[in-house]
Amino acid sequence: MQNKFLIEAFQTPDAVSQTLLPYFSRLSKDPYVDSDVRFRSYARFAIDTEGEIMRLPHKAFMQSSDVNRVVGDVERHFAPMDDGMVTLPEFAHLLRSFSAATGLEHTGGEVDVHQIRVTCSAQDTSAPAPEGIHQDGFRFVGIFCVQRQNIAGGFTQIFTSPVEQHPHLNTVLEPNQFVIIDDQRYYHHISETLSSESGQEGVRDVLVFTA
Repeated sequence: MQNKFLIEAFQTPDAVSQTLLPYFSRLSKDPYVDSDVRFRSYARFAIDTEGEIMRLPHKAFMQSSDVNRVVGDVERHFAPMDDGMVTLPEFAHLLRSFSAATGLEHTGGEVDVHQIRVTCSAQDTSAPAPEGIHQDGFRFVGIFCVQRQNIAGGFTQIFTSPVEQHPHLNTVLEPNQFVIIDDQRYYHHISETLSSESGQEGVRDVLVFTA
């Protein structure tokens, strides 16, 4: 008899986001969606049952149009993630936390990680999830918050269907909070953001894990 994974949320030590944050100011623009307000990098990893982490060769990222209505079936060539960041113990802690929560620590497997910054102003909203309520086409999806600065909105929302009107979960992820969901059971969305301070840029930094 075995339980089925659905949702897990937890808080990491404060040092995790503090250590990772400087690497977000170095991100390249996302050339595929809202490149003036979205910045992104990408990396792939293999985790074995002994807990060893190995970075895999960089390649293009693609999702089916069945799950991504905005840029589905498009080869997206994101900048590779900074070597300095992926060798940090704090980054390894997140990878191992994700693999422990999802059972990958017992089976081994590959994990994709997306490093994303979305900015906004007090006049113009930004869409952290331009594809709307969606699934990513994986078994598991994890969202780890590194920073929320001068941000209103940006609610992490989990739905049981793509047409549901009221989210099953509607919460703000604060720095060092990590939520992991069953991507085959649930749909997720991040609501639009505005800067909460007039004349100041709003910034939301996250790492997204998929396996």
